[in-house]
Amino acid sequence: MRGNITRRGKSSWRLKFDLGTDPVTGKRVTQYATVRGTKKEAEAELNKRLHQVEEGSFVEKSIATVTEYARHWLASIAPAKAAPKTLERYGEIVEKHIVPQIGKVPLQKLDGPRIDAFYAHLRENGRADGKGGLSAQTVQHIHRLLSQIMSSAVKARKLRQSPMEAVQTTPKVRREEIQVLDDAELAALLRNMKGRSIYMPVLMAASTGMRRGEVLALRWKDINLDRAMLQVAQVAEETRAGVTVKEPKTERSRRTIALPARLVEELRKHKKELAEHRLKLGLGKDEKDLAFPTWDGRMRTPRPFSKEFARAADAAELGHVTFHGLRHTHITHLLRSGVPVHVVSARAGHANPSVTLNIYAHMLPGQQEGAAAIVDSALNAALQD
Repeated sequence: MRGNITRRGKSSWRLKFDLGTDPVTGKRVTQYATVRGTKKEAEAELNKRLHQVEEGSFVEKSIATVTEYARHWLASIAPAKAAPKTLERYGEIVEKHIVPQIGKVPLQKLDGPRIDAFYAHLRENGRADGKGGLSAQTVQHIHRLLSQIMSSAVKARKLRQSPMEAVQTTPKVRREEIQVLDDAELAALLRNMKGRSIYMPVLMAASTGMRRGEVLALRWKDINLDRAMLQVAQVAEETRAGVTVKEPKTERSRRTIALPARLVEELRKHKKELAEHRLKLGLGKDEKDLAFPTWDGRMRTPRPFSKEFARAADAAELGHVTFHGLRHTHITHLLRSGVPVHVVSARAGHANPSVTLNIYAHMLPGQQEGAAAIVDSALNAALQD
């Protein structure tokens, strides 16, 4: 790797050095830089840059802004990693929050203090309607996305290191209280929904802990009523473009769930009633094979479905619970009943048992008292005269 120095003024020097071959064009790339000082200082700066090139840490000077790189990341990098719904949310965060506040800042000049000031603005005046600040949870989402974008810029050699390392106000979110129904509340909810089209998907969620998108995309071919098992094989996802079906996010999400006998009984009745309904309407064979379709055989749209559930829960005087709360209820009930955490984790489709414990351990009363009793027994035995 070679370079040279040319005098430009009394104490000004031009550095010229080779960056190697461009992987796309195959041409040699030459970098120029102007420095001030003595010739010896210019030589030292040249050697420093040549060393950075050799070890792969050299970053070419650029005037590209945060907006330019964020939009490049959204268009060219994020689609390979994120689902359409997630990508849509990323775009909203970039355009509504990042671009207006720090978008004009040159990428290579973005630093910790600027980002701290950005977060302060979000907390105090971040709402688009001008009515105050954003929640800690939303600021944390923005922080995580900005961290991804900056890490990408480092990998692309647009930055030597991420400015996120210098942030001093990293958003922290208090654990949200998990919504869990007791047995009486769950019974009241199901009684209130009995006879409505929403009843069976609600019963499915309460009986299996499945997520909303998993329930709505469930097909009869995924359910084996004779073996009392079902396979989570696809998920419904809603974006501005409409409702689409995708594969489960992880291998652990693609799972087999054992069904309770009462749910199997209700599913058999539901399947028969669904076939009779289609015959009555002259709809013919159900090509989509959905277990919980709309009246005319289409897949339910997630957000309107959640609103329908909320109205039904309000009618049952249980408006504090969301549809996702049924999943929390199912998992918490299993753990409190003594089902091993690795079994519950597999049933829920969590990445591993530690995720399950991290979310639900505080919901298990008596654990500390039980541990203290065990230690007390051991101490009494050890300290006996």
